[in-house]
Amino acid sequence: MTDQYFCLDISERFFKVVDAKKDKDTINVTAVGKANTLSEFFPSEAEKSLDEQANLITQLVGNLKINKKNVNIVIPDSMTYNQILTMPYLNEKELISAIKYQADQFIPMPIDDTNIDLEIIREFKAEKKLLILIVAAEKKLINKIQTTVELAGLIPESIENELSANARFFSEASKKKTEADLNQSFFVVNFGFNSSNISYYEEDSPLLKESHNLSLGYQLFFKETKVNTGIDEKKTAELLQNYVYGQQSSYPLEKIVAPLLRELAIGIKRFVGTKQATKIYFINQIIYFPGLTSLLQKELPMTISTFNPYSLIKLSTTLEGLKYELPLYISTLGGNLR
Repeated sequence: MTDQYFCLDISERFFKVVDAKKDKDTINVTAVGKANTLSEFFPSEAEKSLDEQANLITQLVGNLKINKKNVNIVIPDSMTYNQILTMPYLNEKELISAIKYQADQFIPMPIDDTNIDLEIIREFKAEKKLLILIVAAEKKLINKIQTTVELAGLIPESIENELSANARFFSEASKKKTEADLNQSFFVVNFGFNSSNISYYEEDSPLLKESHNLSLGYQLFFKETKVNTGIDEKKTAELLQNYVYGQQSSYPLEKIVAPLLRELAIGIKRFVGTKQATKIYFINQIIYFPGLTSLLQKELPMTISTFNPYSLIKLSTTLEGLKYELPLYISTLGGNLR
Protein backbone atom coordinates (compact mmCIF):
# COMPACT_ATOMS: atom_id res chain seq x y z
CA MET A 1 0.00 0.00 0.00
CA THR A 2 1.23 3.46 -0.87
CA ASP A 3 0.38 7.02 0.10
CA GLN A 4 0.38 8.22 -3.50
CA TYR A 5 -3.33 7.59 -4.03
CA PHE A 6 -6.69 8.46 -2.55
CA CYS A 7 -10.07 6.83 -3.16
CA LEU A 8 -13.11 8.05 -5.07
CA ASP A 9 -16.24 5.97 -4.45
CA ILE A 10 -19.05 6.75 -6.93
CA SER A 11 -22.45 5.34 -6.00
CA GLU A 12 -26.02 6.10 -7.12
CA ARG A 13 -26.78 8.53 -4.29
CA PHE A 14 -23.41 9.96 -3.28
CA PHE A 15 -19.86 10.09 -4.46
CA LYS A 16 -17.41 9.86 -1.58
CA VAL A 17 -13.77 10.76 -1.20
CA VAL A 18 -11.33 9.50 1.41
CA ASP A 19 -7.60 10.14 1.65
CA ALA A 20 -6.12 7.66 4.11
CA LYS A 21 -3.15 5.41 4.71
CA LYS A 22 -2.39 2.44 6.93
CA ASP A 23 -0.22 3.34 9.93
CA LYS A 24 0.61 0.10 11.79
CA ASP A 25 -2.78 -1.12 13.08
CA THR A 26 -4.56 2.20 12.54
CA ILE A 27 -5.96 3.86 9.42
CA ASN A 28 -4.85 7.47 9.37
CA VAL A 29 -7.54 9.54 7.64
CA THR A 30 -6.56 13.03 6.50
CA ALA A 31 -9.59 13.88 4.37
CA VAL A 32 -13.13 12.54 4.05
CA GLY A 33 -16.24 13.94 2.42
CA LYS A 34 -19.20 13.31 0.16
CA ALA A 35 -21.56 15.06 -2.25
CA ASN A 36 -24.64 14.06 -4.23
CA THR A 37 -24.03 12.11 -7.41
CA LEU A 38 -25.67 13.79 -10.39
CA SER A 39 -29.03 12.02 -10.81
CA GLU A 40 -28.50 11.70 -14.59
CA PHE A 41 -24.94 10.42 -14.35
CA PHE A 42 -25.49 6.66 -14.38
CA PRO A 43 -28.67 6.44 -16.52
CA SER A 44 -27.67 9.05 -19.12
CA GLU A 45 -25.31 8.62 -22.06
CA ALA A 46 -25.01 12.38 -22.60
CA GLU A 47 -21.54 13.92 -22.47
CA LYS A 48 -22.98 16.84 -20.52
CA SER A 49 -23.66 14.61 -17.51
CA LEU A 50 -20.04 13.44 -17.53
CA ASP A 51 -18.78 17.03 -17.59
CA GLU A 52 -21.12 18.07 -14.77
CA GLN A 53 -20.20 15.06 -12.61
CA ALA A 54 -16.49 15.72 -13.26
CA ASN A 55 -16.95 19.32 -12.09
CA LEU A 56 -18.63 18.10 -8.88
CA ILE A 57 -15.72 15.73 -8.25
CA THR A 58 -13.19 18.51 -8.85
CA GLN A 59 -15.04 20.77 -6.38
CA LEU A 60 -15.16 18.15 -3.62
CA VAL A 61 -11.51 17.12 -4.02
CA GLY A 62 -10.54 20.81 -3.99
CA ASN A 63 -12.65 21.55 -0.91
CA LEU A 64 -10.95 18.66 0.89
CA LYS A 65 -7.55 20.12 -0.10
CA ILE A 66 -6.35 16.86 -1.67
CA ASN A 67 -3.43 17.56 -4.02
CA LYS A 68 -2.88 13.98 -5.21
CA LYS A 69 -3.89 13.13 -8.78
CA ASN A 70 -3.79 9.33 -8.72
CA VAL A 71 -7.04 7.75 -7.56
CA ASN A 72 -8.43 4.30 -6.83
CA ILE A 73 -12.09 4.13 -7.86
CA VAL A 74 -14.95 2.14 -6.31
CA ILE A 75 -18.23 1.55 -8.17
CA PRO A 76 -21.55 0.13 -6.88
CA ASP A 77 -22.11 -3.60 -6.40
CA SER A 78 -25.50 -3.09 -8.08
CA MET A 79 -23.75 -2.33 -11.38
CA THR A 80 -21.40 -5.30 -11.32
CA TYR A 81 -21.60 -9.08 -11.22
CA ASN A 82 -19.68 -11.08 -8.63
CA GLN A 83 -18.63 -14.68 -8.29
CA ILE A 84 -16.29 -16.37 -5.84
CA LEU A 85 -14.70 -19.51 -7.25
CA THR A 86 -12.03 -22.05 -6.34
CA MET A 87 -9.74 -22.46 -9.33
CA PRO A 88 -6.58 -24.43 -10.16
CA TYR A 89 -3.24 -22.73 -9.51
CA LEU A 90 -2.84 -20.81 -12.79
CA ASN A 91 -1.35 -17.48 -13.86
CA GLU A 92 -3.68 -14.52 -14.47
CA LYS A 93 -3.85 -14.97 -18.26
CA GLU A 94 -4.74 -18.65 -17.89
CA LEU A 95 -7.30 -17.85 -15.18
CA ILE A 96 -9.08 -15.30 -17.36
CA SER A 97 -9.22 -17.78 -20.24
CA ALA A 98 -10.63 -20.49 -17.96
CA ILE A 99 -13.20 -18.12 -16.45
CA LYS A 100 -14.46 -16.96 -19.85
CA TYR A 101 -15.65 -20.49 -20.54
CA GLN A 102 -18.03 -20.37 -17.57
CA ALA A 103 -18.72 -16.62 -17.49
CA ASP A 104 -22.22 -16.98 -18.92
CA GLN A 105 -23.27 -18.69 -15.68
CA PHE A 106 -23.13 -15.39 -13.77
CA ILE A 107 -22.63 -12.60 -16.34
CA PRO A 108 -25.92 -11.84 -18.17
CA MET A 109 -24.32 -9.98 -21.09
CA PRO A 110 -22.01 -10.76 -24.01
CA ILE A 111 -18.48 -11.43 -22.84
CA ASP A 112 -17.11 -9.05 -25.51
CA ASP A 113 -19.02 -6.19 -23.85
CA THR A 114 -17.66 -7.03 -20.41
CA ASN A 115 -14.65 -6.07 -18.33
CA ILE A 116 -13.56 -8.88 -16.02
CA ASP A 117 -11.33 -8.33 -13.02
CA LEU A 118 -9.81 -11.02 -10.78
CA GLU A 119 -8.69 -10.74 -7.20
CA ILE A 120 -6.98 -13.62 -5.44
CA ILE A 121 -8.55 -13.92 -1.99
CA ARG A 122 -6.40 -16.81 -0.77
CA GLU A 123 -3.78 -19.22 -2.10
CA PHE A 124 -4.00 -22.84 -0.95
CA LYS A 125 -0.50 -23.96 -1.90
CA ALA A 126 -0.77 -27.50 -0.59
CA GLU A 127 -3.90 -28.15 -2.67
CA LYS A 128 -2.58 -26.01 -5.58
CA LYS A 129 -5.84 -24.05 -5.57
CA LEU A 130 -6.83 -20.38 -5.57
CA LEU A 131 -9.91 -18.75 -4.07
CA ILE A 132 -10.78 -15.94 -6.47
CA LEU A 133 -13.22 -13.04 -6.50
CA ILE A 134 -14.38 -12.36 -10.05
CA VAL A 135 -15.97 -8.98 -10.75
CA ALA A 136 -17.53 -8.16 -14.11
CA ALA A 137 -18.93 -4.87 -15.37
CA GLU A 138 -20.07 -3.46 -18.69
CA LYS A 139 -17.22 -1.93 -20.67
CA LYS A 140 -19.31 1.18 -21.39
CA LEU A 141 -19.75 1.75 -17.64
CA ILE A 142 -16.02 1.42 -17.02
CA ASN A 143 -15.28 3.76 -19.94
CA LYS A 144 -17.78 6.30 -18.56
CA ILE A 145 -16.16 6.21 -15.13
CA GLN A 146 -12.64 6.51 -16.52
CA THR A 147 -13.59 9.41 -18.80
CA THR A 148 -15.35 11.28 -15.99
CA VAL A 149 -12.43 10.88 -13.61
CA GLU A 150 -9.98 12.07 -16.27
CA LEU A 151 -12.22 15.08 -17.01
CA ALA A 152 -11.90 15.90 -13.30
CA GLY A 153 -8.13 16.12 -13.79
CA LEU A 154 -7.39 12.84 -12.01
CA ILE A 155 -5.53 9.69 -13.04
CA PRO A 156 -7.46 6.41 -12.55
CA GLU A 157 -5.19 3.76 -11.05
CA SER A 158 -7.76 1.03 -10.45
CA ILE A 159 -11.49 0.36 -10.57
CA GLU A 160 -13.16 -2.16 -8.27
CA ASN A 161 -16.60 -2.73 -6.83
CA GLU A 162 -17.76 -2.26 -3.24
CA LEU A 163 -17.51 -5.96 -2.39
CA SER A 164 -13.83 -6.05 -3.32
CA ALA A 165 -13.05 -2.88 -1.32
CA ASN A 166 -15.14 -4.03 1.65
CA ALA A 167 -13.38 -7.41 1.75
CA ARG A 168 -10.00 -5.67 1.88
CA PHE A 169 -11.18 -3.39 4.66
CA PHE A 170 -12.51 -6.23 6.84
CA SER A 171 -9.33 -8.22 6.29
CA GLU A 172 -7.34 -5.25 7.62
CA ALA A 173 -9.86 -4.53 10.38
CA SER A 174 -9.53 -8.05 11.77
CA LYS A 175 -5.87 -7.39 12.61
CA LYS A 176 -6.84 -4.97 15.36
CA LYS A 177 -9.00 -5.95 18.33
CA THR A 178 -12.18 -3.87 18.40
CA GLU A 179 -15.61 -4.06 19.98
CA ALA A 180 -16.57 -6.17 16.96
CA ASP A 181 -15.13 -9.67 17.01
CA LEU A 182 -13.89 -10.06 13.44
CA ASN A 183 -11.92 -13.22 14.22
CA GLN A 184 -15.06 -15.34 14.09
CA SER A 185 -17.34 -15.97 11.11
CA PHE A 186 -19.79 -13.16 10.38
CA PHE A 187 -22.02 -11.60 7.73
CA VAL A 188 -21.87 -8.09 6.27
CA VAL A 189 -24.88 -6.39 4.69
CA ASN A 190 -23.84 -3.56 2.41
CA PHE A 191 -27.14 -1.67 2.65
CA GLY A 192 -27.11 0.34 -0.55
CA PHE A 193 -29.41 2.92 -2.10
CA ASN A 194 -31.27 0.76 -4.65
CA SER A 195 -30.12 -2.69 -3.56
CA SER A 196 -27.92 -4.43 -1.02
CA ASN A 197 -25.25 -7.11 -0.92
CA ILE A 198 -24.83 -9.70 1.81
CA SER A 199 -21.46 -11.38 2.15
CA TYR A 200 -20.14 -14.17 4.35
CA TYR A 201 -16.73 -14.05 6.00
CA GLU A 202 -15.20 -17.12 7.61
CA GLU A 203 -12.86 -16.89 10.57
CA ASP A 204 -9.11 -16.71 9.99
CA SER A 205 -8.24 -13.47 8.17
CA PRO A 206 -11.39 -13.16 7.79
CA LEU A 207 -11.94 -14.89 4.48
CA LEU A 208 -14.64 -13.73 2.06
CA LYS A 209 -16.40 -16.94 1.01
CA GLU A 210 -19.76 -16.02 -0.53
CA SER A 211 -21.87 -13.04 -1.52
CA HIS A 212 -25.37 -12.42 -2.83
CA ASN A 213 -27.23 -9.34 -4.07
CA LEU A 214 -30.58 -8.43 -2.54
CA SER A 215 -33.05 -6.24 -4.43
CA LEU A 216 -33.81 -4.08 -1.40
CA GLY A 217 -32.11 -0.86 -0.42
CA TYR A 218 -32.71 2.39 1.40
CA GLN A 219 -34.69 3.91 -1.47
CA LEU A 220 -37.52 1.36 -1.22
CA PHE A 221 -37.95 1.97 2.52
CA PHE A 222 -37.90 5.72 1.83
CA LYS A 223 -40.55 5.52 -0.93
CA GLU A 224 -42.81 3.23 1.09
CA THR A 225 -42.64 5.57 4.07
CA LYS A 226 -43.24 8.72 2.03
CA VAL A 227 -46.26 7.26 0.20
CA ASN A 228 -47.90 5.91 3.35
CA THR A 229 -47.38 9.01 5.51
CA GLY A 230 -47.99 11.73 2.93
CA ILE A 231 -45.11 13.82 4.30
CA ASP A 232 -42.45 15.52 2.19
CA GLU A 233 -39.02 14.11 1.37
CA LYS A 234 -37.18 16.00 4.09
CA LYS A 235 -39.55 14.83 6.82
CA THR A 236 -39.48 11.28 5.46
CA ALA A 237 -35.68 11.21 5.69
CA GLU A 238 -35.86 12.60 9.24
CA LEU A 239 -38.47 10.03 10.26
CA LEU A 240 -36.28 7.14 9.08
CA GLN A 241 -33.08 8.54 10.54
CA ASN A 242 -34.57 9.33 13.94
CA TYR A 243 -36.69 6.20 14.38
CA VAL A 244 -35.98 4.31 17.61
CA TYR A 245 -37.58 0.91 18.09
CA GLY A 246 -40.08 0.90 20.95
CA GLN A 247 -40.27 4.68 21.15
CA GLN A 248 -43.60 6.48 20.59
CA SER A 249 -43.86 7.98 17.10
CA SER A 250 -46.39 10.12 15.22
CA TYR A 251 -46.38 7.60 12.37
CA PRO A 252 -46.67 3.77 12.49
CA LEU A 253 -43.31 3.26 10.78
CA GLU A 254 -42.97 -0.35 11.93
CA LYS A 255 -46.28 -1.24 10.30
CA ILE A 256 -45.48 0.73 7.14
CA VAL A 257 -42.17 -1.02 6.46
CA ALA A 258 -43.29 -4.47 7.68
CA PRO A 259 -43.67 -6.02 4.15
CA LEU A 260 -40.22 -4.80 3.09
CA LEU A 261 -38.77 -5.92 6.40
CA ARG A 262 -40.11 -9.45 5.94
CA GLU A 263 -38.76 -9.58 2.40
CA LEU A 264 -35.31 -8.47 3.57
CA ALA A 265 -35.36 -10.97 6.45
CA ILE A 266 -36.32 -13.81 4.08
CA GLY A 267 -33.49 -12.89 1.70
CA ILE A 268 -30.98 -12.87 4.55
CA LYS A 269 -32.29 -16.17 5.97
CA ARG A 270 -31.91 -17.88 2.59
CA PHE A 271 -28.34 -16.72 2.27
CA VAL A 272 -27.45 -17.59 5.86
CA GLY A 273 -28.82 -21.14 5.56
CA THR A 274 -26.70 -23.44 7.69
CA LYS A 275 -23.60 -21.23 7.76
CA GLN A 276 -21.96 -21.12 11.18
CA ALA A 277 -22.11 -17.44 12.09
CA THR A 278 -24.27 -15.53 14.52
CA LYS A 279 -23.44 -11.89 13.78
CA ILE A 280 -24.59 -9.57 11.02
CA TYR A 281 -22.97 -6.17 10.53
CA PHE A 282 -24.74 -3.50 8.48
CA ILE A 283 -22.74 -0.82 6.66
CA ASN A 284 -23.26 2.01 4.16
CA GLN A 285 -26.73 3.66 3.95
CA ILE A 286 -27.77 2.11 7.24
CA ILE A 287 -26.76 5.40 8.88
CA TYR A 288 -29.90 6.92 7.35
CA PHE A 289 -32.17 4.23 8.82
CA PRO A 290 -30.27 2.94 11.88
CA GLY A 291 -33.43 1.58 13.52
CA LEU A 292 -33.64 -1.05 10.78
CA THR A 293 -31.20 -3.27 12.67
CA SER A 294 -33.52 -3.32 15.72
CA LEU A 295 -36.53 -4.14 13.55
CA LEU A 296 -34.65 -6.98 11.87
CA GLN A 297 -33.53 -8.31 15.24
CA LYS A 298 -37.14 -9.42 15.80
CA GLU A 299 -37.13 -11.37 12.54
CA LEU A 300 -33.73 -13.07 12.76
CA PRO A 301 -32.15 -15.17 15.54
CA MET A 302 -28.82 -13.39 15.20
CA THR A 303 -26.98 -10.41 16.65
CA ILE A 304 -27.51 -7.51 14.26
CA SER A 305 -25.71 -4.18 14.50
CA THR A 306 -24.20 -1.33 12.51
CA PHE A 307 -20.44 -1.65 12.03
CA ASN A 308 -18.67 1.61 12.81
CA PRO A 309 -14.91 1.58 12.04
CA TYR A 310 -14.25 4.49 14.41
CA SER A 311 -11.98 2.47 16.72
CA LEU A 312 -9.77 1.55 13.74
CA ILE A 313 -9.36 5.08 12.51
CA LYS A 314 -7.26 8.05 13.49
CA LEU A 315 -9.24 11.19 12.70
CA SER A 316 -8.04 14.76 12.94
CA THR A 317 -10.00 17.00 15.32
CA THR A 318 -11.62 18.69 12.32
CA LEU A 319 -13.03 15.31 11.18
CA GLU A 320 -14.20 14.14 14.59
CA GLY A 321 -17.74 15.34 13.85
CA LEU A 322 -18.03 12.68 11.14
CA LYS A 323 -17.70 9.83 13.66
CA TYR A 324 -21.25 8.54 13.23
CA GLU A 325 -21.14 8.77 9.42
CA LEU A 326 -18.17 6.41 9.11
CA PRO A 327 -20.22 3.24 8.29
CA LEU A 328 -21.02 5.00 5.01
CA TYR A 329 -17.32 5.05 4.09
CA ILE A 330 -16.26 1.39 4.56
CA SER A 331 -15.74 0.72 0.85
CA THR A 332 -14.07 4.11 0.38
CA LEU A 333 -11.65 3.30 3.19
CA GLY A 334 -11.03 -0.12 1.65
CA GLY A 335 -10.17 1.59 -1.64
CA ASN A 336 -7.28 3.34 0.12
CA LEU A 337 -5.81 0.04 1.35
CA ARG A 338 -4.81 -1.46 -2.00
